[in-house]
Amino acid sequence: MKKIKNRERNILKRFFVNEKEDERIKLMMRKTGITNFSIFARRACCNKEIFSIDFSEYKNIISEIAATKSELKRIGNNINQIAKHLNENKNNQTKEWMSNYQNQLENLEDKIQKVVHYISEGE
Repeated sequence: MKKIKNRERNILKRFFVNEKEDERIKLMMRKTGITNFSIFARRACCNKEIFSIDFSEYKNIISEIAATKSELKRIGNNINQIAKHLNENKNNQTKEWMSNYQNQLENLEDKIQKVVHYISEGE
């Protein structure tokens, strides 16, 4: 490639594509009416905003949801045990179980509220 003096753009960028990507580029060039690949690539690369997502934030949310899921399973087991005790007429332990269940449920509601707040506010 010969060098042209006083060229406005003097840095060459090259990249590889597969056949499917090449066909997509050609199709987009035909749709836009741009026949010069350099112009097309510059516009495609420089006129678009690139987003970067930090998934580490979502890992915290996922771990909170997983913890919530296991707590829900425990609460479900507690409900089954309470039902079993009620069916066996062991009412003296039922009040304690119900109180314990209510505390776990309130705890879970607080955690869910924190996760929802974190998702919606990002704090």
